[in-house]
Amino acid sequence: MIEKELKLLLNTEDVDKVKQHPLLQQASKNSQLLYSVYFDTVEHDLLRNKIGFRIRHIDERRIQTLKTAGSGVGGLHTRQEWENDITGDTPDYEQIPTDALPYLPANFNTIQPIFTTEFKRITWLININNSVIEIALDQGEVKNSNQSKPISEIELELKSGSEINLYEAALILLDDIPFTIENKSKAAIGYSLCKPQPLKSYKAGSIQFDSTTTAEQAFIHIIWHCLQHLQANEDIVLYNNDIEGVHQMRLALRRLLSGLNLYKTLIPKKSYKKLRQELKWINDVLAVARDWDVLAVNLQPIQPYCSMEELKSKLTTKQTEAYVKVRDMLRSQRYTRTLLLLSKWLLEKSWRNNLEDKYLQHLDNPTTDFANQVLTTRQAAIRCEDITKLNSTQLHDLRIDIKKINYGIRFFVDFYPANIIRPYNKTISHLKDELGFFNDAYVANKLLEQLDLEPKTKHFLTGWYSYQQMLYLDKFKTSWQNFVEKPILKFEA
Repeated sequence: MIEKELKLLLNTEDVDKVKQHPLLQQASKNSQLLYSVYFDTVEHDLLRNKIGFRIRHIDERRIQTLKTAGSGVGGLHTRQEWENDITGDTPDYEQIPTDALPYLPANFNTIQPIFTTEFKRITWLININNSVIEIALDQGEVKNSNQSKPISEIELELKSGSEINLYEAALILLDDIPFTIENKSKAAIGYSLCKPQPLKSYKAGSIQFDSTTTAEQAFIHIIWHCLQHLQANEDIVLYNNDIEGVHQMRLALRRLLSGLNLYKTLIPKKSYKKLRQELKWINDVLAVARDWDVLAVNLQPIQPYCSMEELKSKLTTKQTEAYVKVRDMLRSQRYTRTLLLLSKWLLEKSWRNNLEDKYLQHLDNPTTDFANQVLTTRQAAIRCEDITKLNSTQLHDLRIDIKKINYGIRFFVDFYPANIIRPYNKTISHLKDELGFFNDAYVANKLLEQLDLEPKTKHFLTGWYSYQQMLYLDKFKTSWQNFVEKPILKFEA
């Protein structure tokens, strides 16, 4: 069986809001206590194989369940699941279905209990747009022999119908109940108790396509991938001060917006106009925090030459204020609604509505046709720029165009020959770095105005940035010449 469910994290003080929500008042209701024992080998070989194994106790019943990790993005968890009733409290290896055996490690018979979950579940069965959805309210805890973590969540499981209506149900609930999207399963939380790991940031990773992927399929996959990149870094931003978390979330948003921009000839802007405004709002909140972080990093080399105590104190205050706003944003209903709406939009494919036949055909053609055409056209366009005549605003625009091209090429990197793409990416990286410093200097001057520094400190910093800009300008001219002399990057479609 393929299990499809949407997981949402709930504050305990909002539990009564769920129970009293109008959507659930006329639905059939059930309540039960669930106690589950999760098993693995001493070395966690099941986890390594991306599967979970548990025995759930429901009154006198014992249900043995094997699940694959599947995928979890936008809160939607899709995974293979096998369930069997057994007679005891220990694993019954004879009851494991044949089609589940390939997922199991060779030493599966050495599994032992590693953690448990115990929670009260109240369920309601509802019907939305001919889709049957089970809404479960879970309150309890995950624990092992040493510690525990609370469970407070809503699970929306699709029993029949369309995944779109899982998001529709979540959006209806969100109007009255604040919650956030959860991409971690109860099993993942249990494993985090057994082997605690420090929070870390996550980079985007690569996207894989093949020659049969259509332009539309590639678009959907790109946006899901960017959304996954964004959400993977939420925890480190919420619970840690490592600046790389905000950096990666900002990159995820820029990649996502670049993906939308890349497809603007096929995916009409009007189909996501409101969504785009909300995504830009998220990006703008992250940008403020990122700007202060970059300023702090860039000023580190000059500490030996300038009294920094006043600057460091004021800068730290600004960073702290910016991070408070980022965390408030991530916990807000507005942020959650944006991610739910984006996920729903990807599933609905509403951009196809009223689209001319020729554009529908382009969406259904191989992605290589579309990607090659749009990326070669954009590369040719920016090569016409005379950089000696560009002012700071135009240089900033050029940097944005280069980054959009770079994101696009990285989306489809597997289509390019390795011996060509590597030197090309190196050249692009130099351009981005050098133009990036011009932008950093422009932003820094605006930020320094907000710090109300002593005049001598402010003048010193402004002069230092001006000198650095002169150095980077010479480097940029060399990198730009290397770029325009290279042939336009293309692949065999």
